[in-house]
Amino acid sequence: MSCPYSFLRLIPSKTLCSRKLFNLHIPCYVKPNSSARRTGITNVGTNKVEISVAAVPRDGAANIAVSHIFAEIFKVPKSSVEVIRGAKSREKTVRVADLEIGDDGEEAYLQRATQKLKAAVKIRSS
Repeated sequence: MSCPYSFLRLIPSKTLCSRKLFNLHIPCYVKPNSSARRTGITNVGTNKVEISVAAVPRDGAANIAVSHIFAEIFKVPKSSVEVIRGAKSREKTVRVADLEIGDDGEEAYLQRATQKLKAAVKIRSS
């Protein structure tokens, strides 16, 4: 039986600080050059997050826009979010770095992260 948030990966961060920090890897499908009204997370599927950005896919502008959206959702600095795979593709993997997951454990954090992503889904107006 698979978890509904199994597409998210939580990887221990290699830091020198005493706190245990994690990196969250999020597979996503990016739709660049969308209308400004539709910018944001559009769907949280079983294996990826779909995200629309108004930026054009030129000179990394769409990647920066994706990073800003995830930084806002997870309330982390923009410098903590980066595209680590698929820089020139619509299929990307985004890393949110150095997250504290709390005492509940990894499964509980992944569930909370999935809930944050689902809460960020923009409702499309007809």
